[in-house]
Amino acid sequence: MNPQRLRVLLEVVRGEGVIGAARALRLTPQAVSQQLGLLERELGVQLFDRTRRRLAATELARDLARHAERIEAELVAAQRTAAAATDRATGVVRLAAFQSAIRWLVVEALPLVRARQPGVTPLVVEMYGAGVLGALRAREIDLVIDDRDESSPPPHSPTIVARLLLREPYFVVASAGLARSLRTLRQLADQRWISPPEPAACHAALRRLAARARFEPRIAHVCLELPTVLALVRAGEGIALVPALAMADAQAVEACPISRLGMRHLYLVQRTTSRGTEPAVDAVAEALLALRR
Repeated sequence: MNPQRLRVLLEVVRGEGVIGAARALRLTPQAVSQQLGLLERELGVQLFDRTRRRLAATELARDLARHAERIEAELVAAQRTAAAATDRATGVVRLAAFQSAIRWLVVEALPLVRARQPGVTPLVVEMYGAGVLGALRAREIDLVIDDRDESSPPPHSPTIVARLLLREPYFVVASAGLARSLRTLRQLADQRWISPPEPAACHAALRRLAARARFEPRIAHVCLELPTVLALVRAGEGIALVPALAMADAQAVEACPISRLGMRHLYLVQRTTSRGTEPAVDAVAEALLALRR
């Protein structure tokens, strides 16, 4: 049995279709379909029900996918054995992070990675939003800095692992004159808000605080990146809830004297197997975790 075709089968079962497998394997959908067809001809059986709208794996396909997962886990175990014996990891690690995390955390960690593990090459990808964990599962990304409000649990599944990187407080920021007059959550009810979209941690935190103070926030602008949020605050377009990392860029705006706003949690998320995680990815994660010590 061709092991590469078995890997293709695994990704089709994982991704519930040819398109997801093509993303994970960096192949065209036509190439994935061709490999599946060759595997079916090799075995002399049909592995998927193609009469439905989406491919449905047969019981044999699911059994073979479980074997492929064990092979994948053993390859990771072999990497870990070699890394432990040589004290050296190798490979390119694609790290997905958002702007402020790159600016204040990632750039500090990159020299540590190169000093500790010169065989590891970090590749930073500025990426944020709902699709980033999908990209991790699809193997387009190897490590993610994911942000969550304190009210949300860390990402979890049998194939990924999350480690807490940072806990940081929120601040309500406003233009200089306005900030000093806003001292309670209830006073925020009449303000215009500048907020990131769902599912950003700051969006979830704003909803949590508004529910606590019993008001519906008036969203004046929706911005993905916090520097854009701060620019609009500076222009007098509204107020915003931002985490501590963003305050380094908070020029000509001030934090309102309101406490107990909660915490944003940053997690490092990577793939895992029954035999552990990939050593090269661990090297980048450990460099980031070292910044909090």
